[in-house]
Amino acid sequence: MKNTVKAGLLAVACMLAVTLHAQNNDLWQQISAKYPGEPAVYIERSETLSIIPRGDSLVAYSDVFDDILYLKEPTEMMASRRVHGSHFTEVENLKAKTLVWEKSRHRELPVSNFARKFDTDNGIFHDDSYYYSVSFPAVAPRNRTQLEYRNNYRDPKFIPGFIFSSYLPQEKTVFTIKTTPEVDLMYEVLNDPDKKIRFRKYERGKQVIYEWSANGLPATKFDANSPSLRYYVPHLVVAVKSFKTSSGATKNVLSSLDDLYNWYYSFVSHLKKDPPSEDLVKIVEGLKAPGDTKDDIVRKIYYWVQDNIRYIAFEEGMRGLIPHTGSYVCEKRYGDCKDMASLLVSMMDIAGIKGYYTWIGTRDIPYAYTKYPTPIVDNHMIATYISSDGTYYFLDATSNHTPFGMPSSMIQGKEALIGKGEGTYEVKVVPVIPREVNGHRDSVRLSITGNELRGEGQMLLRGYSMVFAGYRLDRVREEDTRRYVTRLVGKGSNKFFLDHYSVRDMDNRDRPTTIDYTFRIADYFQKIGNEIYINLNLNKDYYNDFINTAVRRTPVENEYRYVKEEIAVLDIPDGYTIDYMPPDVKHEGDLMGITVDYETTDKQIIMKKTFYVDYLLMNPAQFAEWNESVARASEAYKESIILKKN
Repeated sequence: MKNTVKAGLLAVACMLAVTLHAQNNDLWQQISAKYPGEPAVYIERSETLSIIPRGDSLVAYSDVFDDILYLKEPTEMMASRRVHGSHFTEVENLKAKTLVWEKSRHRELPVSNFARKFDTDNGIFHDDSYYYSVSFPAVAPRNRTQLEYRNNYRDPKFIPGFIFSSYLPQEKTVFTIKTTPEVDLMYEVLNDPDKKIRFRKYERGKQVIYEWSANGLPATKFDANSPSLRYYVPHLVVAVKSFKTSSGATKNVLSSLDDLYNWYYSFVSHLKKDPPSEDLVKIVEGLKAPGDTKDDIVRKIYYWVQDNIRYIAFEEGMRGLIPHTGSYVCEKRYGDCKDMASLLVSMMDIAGIKGYYTWIGTRDIPYAYTKYPTPIVDNHMIATYISSDGTYYFLDATSNHTPFGMPSSMIQGKEALIGKGEGTYEVKVVPVIPREVNGHRDSVRLSITGNELRGEGQMLLRGYSMVFAGYRLDRVREEDTRRYVTRLVGKGSNKFFLDHYSVRDMDNRDRPTTIDYTFRIADYFQKIGNEIYINLNLNKDYYNDFINTAVRRTPVENEYRYVKEEIAVLDIPDGYTIDYMPPDVKHEGDLMGITVDYETTDKQIIMKKTFYVDYLLMNPAQFAEWNESVARASEAYKESIILKKN
């Protein structure tokens, strides 16, 4: 009887082993067939956010879990992971393991040593963020890695949303919020036109559960010049609006922009309590001159801060939100964006001019205060000055080559939250600078000498073209400056050689930067018999730069709108006359345009070209229009002049 029982148990065990083996093989084969070419797939990726009222406050934490099945031999990068934390998000209960498939079962290889390291960034003076480095053993095809941990949030205002996309495909994706009826939430899924994200809300005992789920999400492909992910991938924005305390009172968290502003204002309300230092007062008084208007004084203050305060990012707990006083920043001669804004407001106050602390998000962030009044909207701080004629000046001293009257390029089109006092604020949209303000004018005089095209040129840089060139021209080593000037004024072919150059007004933000230069280009034109073929389109911006609409799905981001004006004057060689002149060209697209006009005199041929790019963000629906403009410009670039020997 015993032998019969043993035999039966052994048979059951064998059947279970065979079943498990078959299940694993079936899963691997199924996933491999469903996601051909992919290195790995999330079998499950989930996060559960718990928001629990306790007395007069909220406790918030999220439990994260993911399970990855490897289909191909992974790279070293895929075999390791990072779990990030900071002062506001503390990582706890970190667990990780590899599931190694051997014969008929999984063998667990736990990860026991998690190295805690601190993020380092050359642009950040101090940063309290950290990460745990997780290295999985035995990562190979058919094996799986599992990772889980808890994020504890110190303040419910900082609870993040959830990005549904990933660099790997996902079989199952779930984001859940568990809370109580006393908690009122704001939530919205963005960038999900095909409604791939399913939502349900239900109650379980005393809990209210919000659940967003999806199956079979593809991997997100990253293209060059794409904006941040949140512009185009499905993701959830969520915030706590209010909750009922244990006494039954309603306590607002982020129920409106009033709540966000009042919280932000508490970070700056102390800054004017102490009188400014004597040194700071002397600096301000020294900047003023008889006859100066308020605009003149603010301009001088702005330029002084740009020139004398070194920008250093500083992120440590609440210090990442609270600026130092203007006197402290002046004494140290460095500070982050909040410190520089504080110094600007202090200096204007000393001069008897009203300045305003202003919170703003850069263009990396696609949200607006009027839509989502939460900290996800901003990552930057500036100062605002409003002149007597009602003009708003958005003063971002971290952009130290930007002229007075222009915002930094990274805040164009963004909503600014302007603090005007306790409980008083204004939301103002920063203007997008029109293309005519930015760009450059490049004029060259050309002559043919032997097999070389020689020229004298002058380039004038304005607006953001001047600003961005300023960063590259402002170099200690002359060879670095020369290398950049060569790239900036270079034209014709890779045989371009810069002979001489000089730069004027680089440090004068109120005047265009001027570059005078001489150059030569060998073998640029063709001599065939008694004819010379020469193309005066020495610059071919976006030549054949078509967007592959069958492949690209992400938007295209551009730093700023601009215009390029080019004038090329060619001296006709002695003994030659004009045999063919290209037709004039005019194309004015919404995204790009080009105009080319040719003129002649007895001794010269003059080409005048205007080229512009007029977008900050190009969406996929505009790709066909862009390609049409590229085609028109590329055709214009092919045209050559024919000179014939008499």
